[in-house]
Amino acid sequence: MTGFDDQLKNLNQKLQLLLKQYQHLQKENAVIKKEIDDKRLLIKEKNEVIQKLQENIDVLKLTSSSLMDASEKKQLEQRINGYLTEIEKCLVLLNS
Repeated sequence: MTGFDDQLKNLNQKLQLLLKQYQHLQKENAVIKKEIDDKRLLIKEKNEVIQKLQENIDVLKLTSSSLMDASEKKQLEQRINGYLTEIEKCLVLLNS
């Protein structure tokens, strides 16, 4: 019976090691998920800053429209039309 007891003891040790590794991986996974969430939040904040800066650029271009060429005016018109479309979508959502 000592062979069976040794096998059982060996199996138990391996199982304990496996459980420790699993717990370690769970902790590591939680840390990585937190880092991902932090990075997503940072990206969202940076995108909002970029959007505001782009809007400021558009305003500056509007105030100096005499300095814009035809392609820049067309791009600005498209951007403004995009903003208007987004505003209309928001109004529809608010009214529903």
